[in-house]
Amino acid sequence: MSAKTLLIDEAEFIDFQLFGILSSFTDPVRFVYHVNKNFDTRFERCEDLDVLIDDQEFFFPVFEWEDQQTGTYYNIIKNLGYTENSHESFGTLSSLFEVEPVLIQPYKKFNYLLKISGEETDEMPLKESAVIQIIKELETNSVKTINRLIF
Repeated sequence: MSAKTLLIDEAEFIDFQLFGILSSFTDPVRFVYHVNKNFDTRFERCEDLDVLIDDQEFFFPVFEWEDQQTGTYYNIIKNLGYTENSHESFGTLSSLFEVEPVLIQPYKKFNYLLKISGEETDEMPLKESAVIQIIKELETNSVKTINRLIF
């Protein structure tokens, strides 16, 4: 019996819109608190996204919210990750030279990503404000690491 190869095009699984968010809030919990306070959203913390980059495991904080009226799912993902021991090495000489991993490298200028999946909608629950300096729709077709957001 001969072996068969199944080729899967990742583009078929990308059924979401992606937005980059630039905020002065670097702490994701504080950022989401202010998002929920200023907009009509109910984001909640869920399990971190763990990604293997250059043979090292990194974690990216994720928050989710389902709009019950529209059936749309929203995820806020911090674009800058951490390692399990990154908090332990804080203040050491080696921590000065550590590179913080970026989830989607072409969009490293954004410190958060907003993933919208489900029913496609023109309504955006977030907008530029005191909490969000920039929010911009991002192109996903040319990003090689977009599969990190398929979850």
